[in-house]
Amino acid sequence: MTMSETDHRADGAPGLAPEHGRAGMVLCALVAVALVALVAQIAIDHGGRQIRIGEGGMAEEPAVPYGEPAPDFALPALDGTEVSLADYRGQVVLVDFWATWCGPCIEELPHIETFHRQYADSGLRVLALSTDMDDDAVQPFIDENDYTFTVLHADDAVQHAYGVTGIPVVYLVDRQGRVRWHRVGFGPGGEEDIGRELEKLLDEPVEAPTAAAGETPG
Repeated sequence: MTMSETDHRADGAPGLAPEHGRAGMVLCALVAVALVALVAQIAIDHGGRQIRIGEGGMAEEPAVPYGEPAPDFALPALDGTEVSLADYRGQVVLVDFWATWCGPCIEELPHIETFHRQYADSGLRVLALSTDMDDDAVQPFIDENDYTFTVLHADDAVQHAYGVTGIPVVYLVDRQGRVRWHRVGFGPGGEEDIGRELEKLLDEPVEAPTAAAGETPG
């Protein structure tokens, strides 16, 4: 830098010319933007809520405590039929909240499909609840990727019931309809954690229905 490119401060020491000071400010701003882009949790305005994209599994407290009944829901599937969580009592259910615009969700879904195909005969059912605001974007995405699990359109009520503030989020529900495991976000190796927990639940014996008061078990 030549002296013609600098100003002199009052103490006689050379200082940066105004244009260099502005360039430095712009550079700092760009660096700040880049750092924000590297943050794993990205907040997105989604229908009046802040939905975070989770790039790694996060140890957050589930909205439904482990061992408590999973909140029931009845939601429309892609073909318009209504599907209820209660319909799958006696089976292990993987409930996955996701969206077509969510990068970690896109990475996770092929593994969800693998679980669906691998464990269906063992009693696993997958309910993939789309949080997309544009419902019309969901069917083409499912067709393009040849996914065969059940896809439902999530409403605000079910997202609130399950405390969904970040996606993807997985809840595992046991054969008695109780929440047993939960994970927000998805990163490398996350499918191994899900698979391990699924196998535990699928290996559990099916409990006989409890007789109502006054009834004699058959």
